[in-house]
Amino acid sequence: MSGNGLFQTSVLGMRAQAHHLNTIGYNVANVNTGGFKRTDTQFETLLSDNEFQQHDLGGVRPYARATNDIQGRIQQSNNVLDLAIIGQGFFAVQPDLTSSDSVFYTRDGAFEISTADGATSSVTADDGSTITVSNGYLADKNGLFLLGSPIAADGTFSAGSAEPMRVDQFAFINIGQATTQSVLELNLPSSANFGDTAETFTFDTFDSGGTARNISFDFSKTLTDNTWRIDTRADNLTTSTLSPGSAFSLTTGTTSEMSFNSTTNTIEILNSTTGLPVAESFSGLVAGDQITLAGTASNDATYTISSVNSTGSAVTLTTAIAAEANSGATAITTTSAAILTDNLVFSQQGVLQSPTELTYTSTWDDGATSTFTIDVSGMTQFDGAFTPFQTSQDGFAAASLNTVSFNGDGEVIGLFSDGTERAIYKVPLYDFSNPNGLDSENGLLFVQTPDSGEATAFFADETGQASFQPNAQELSNVDIALEFTRMIQTQNAYNMNATSFKTIDEMITVARDLKG
Repeated sequence: MSGNGLFQTSVLGMRAQAHHLNTIGYNVANVNTGGFKRTDTQFETLLSDNEFQQHDLGGVRPYARATNDIQGRIQQSNNVLDLAIIGQGFFAVQPDLTSSDSVFYTRDGAFEISTADGATSSVTADDGSTITVSNGYLADKNGLFLLGSPIAADGTFSAGSAEPMRVDQFAFINIGQATTQSVLELNLPSSANFGDTAETFTFDTFDSGGTARNISFDFSKTLTDNTWRIDTRADNLTTSTLSPGSAFSLTTGTTSEMSFNSTTNTIEILNSTTGLPVAESFSGLVAGDQITLAGTASNDATYTISSVNSTGSAVTLTTAIAAEANSGATAITTTSAAILTDNLVFSQQGVLQSPTELTYTSTWDDGATSTFTIDVSGMTQFDGAFTPFQTSQDGFAAASLNTVSFNGDGEVIGLFSDGTERAIYKVPLYDFSNPNGLDSENGLLFVQTPDSGEATAFFADETGQASFQPNAQELSNVDIALEFTRMIQTQNAYNMNATSFKTIDEMITVARDLKG
């Protein structure tokens, strides 16, 4: 190596330390920047070749090492649209609303609602006029649209189908969902007796047109121990059934006969041999039921029951009946005018045995319909009061969207004008086999590269790779104390390289002067 070549090592050393110092400054400047990932400077030896051999008098070269896989600090926020990632993964954002190849990835979860050029909708105003409104979407601070998965009809989400998320007031104004599944978990008091006032629970559901329907479920104790009957009622009903069930049917004429009392408008079932009342003949019927008599001498008609006696052997009707002799051996058929739901049957321990699921079907006076299942498997018959434990249903009305926020599963929760709160989207995360291989772009964005590998979508709550913290931001992963320590070390290293440069310069000067 010539004398002038002696400067190479110290020059490269100063350049490497200057690069390191520049990186430290960049990290320190972004210590409070949301989603920022620091860059660490590493060094590698440069070898110098000559004609005869290779030796290590070449110097040093810096290279940058990304830390995209290192968690940043979490800071609470007052913005309900802020969402911090804890663990692996990145948010995906794109610059336009349509399917785009320009997908960027970010850890900065500071979001807002932004509009897009030309994205409008026509809606009906309160006065009935049609107005044009701008659509609003969740976006990052660069104006790029956050990608999320819309909720499917069955209430599930697919991480592989993400799109910009519209969340303005009118985004769901025409979207409602009929109730298809529901749950009723109630305790029916074991101390109740036949003839007691029915226990009532009113359930909010939604019909095929998205209209809210309040359906009342009446629970009445029957004559049979541990058995309850269910009846339903609602305003504006045309028809309704609650299945499984069957019509009540009773036929006399073999061992029993029907007795008519026109004074009290009562019919009673008697034993043909003993003439004594046959208990529980009308078991299953309650006040308000309609029955149809067939085969009588003068009372074939449909009647409404006003009461059932305590033994179930007689019913009193709301309308008059004609005087008529006991039927004797004449076959008389009594049937209910409607299908009666199968009774709820409990064990001696108060656990429901059957049925565990019911199906409600109805038609409303405006032509809308309702059909949904009711899971009653959690109902009990314990001592104590009539108590609702848990009720739920999957329907919702078409309503305007008031506010949105995130929950811990990454779901976008909408609060609607009808008071309901429901998930409307779910934010997937995207992971890479080598996240440190991503290229950085302006605005704290990353782009996929061959070194990073392909993006893989996942839901945080399903894989355990990450979790979300709502109302929080992930700041940088810069450790300010560590950066200042590195700054001192780098400064010392730079000074030593500069001293080496100065010493070599003085030696060459001396050598030059020797020639004189």
